Amino acid sequence: EHFEYLIATSLERKAHPEKAYRVCLGLLNLNKSYPGNRLNNACAIANDQALVKLKNIKAILQSNQDKLPRKEWQATVALPQDHEKIRGPKSFH
Repeated sequence: EHFEYLIATSLERKAHPEKAYRVCLGLLNLNKSYPGNRLNNACAIANDQALVKLKNIKAILQSNQDKLPRKEWQATVALPQDHEKIRGPKSFH
């Protein structure tokens, strides 16, 4: 459920869906290395924290954050994801 939502979100965010295929393929490849429930939990964390990059999901899985109880997910973010000094992808051409 969270896995599908993250893929759909990735496809919707890009002006050209073909650019999101790499993220989608990366997520599908993670399914080979991690059980489905762990990948789904990692995607849930990513969705809750608005983390849309594949490297964020890999980091969640590698650090076993997906195994933590749900109430502790918010406490695991080390850096702010929204800050006046952080620019998004629309800032670069």
